[in-house]
Amino acid sequence: MDKVKLMKIITVSAIIFIAVLAIALIINLVKLSNVNNKKAALEKELTEIQRKIEQNNSEIDYITTDEYIDQYAREYLNMHGKDEQAFTGSED
Repeated sequence: MDKVKLMKIITVSAIIFIAVLAIALIINLVKLSNVNNKKAALEKELTEIQRKIEQNNSEIDYITTDEYIDQYAREYLNMHGKDEQAFTGSED
């Protein structure tokens, strides 16, 4: 009789142990899924930021050209090149 009781205790303990392991596995799988989702979102954000950096570098390269500086000076500072006359639109 004592042997049967010991077998029941071992069986119940093994079932509880397997249940705890299954619960731990499920919890870790959920956490892993969340981490993978966060990783994918961060990789997408990184790609977008790298695209913006490249776009800004291209804009900086353009802004530092003589062509842009000349255009800006004519358009916003009312400057003109050598041997040129500025057009004001009024008849004097």
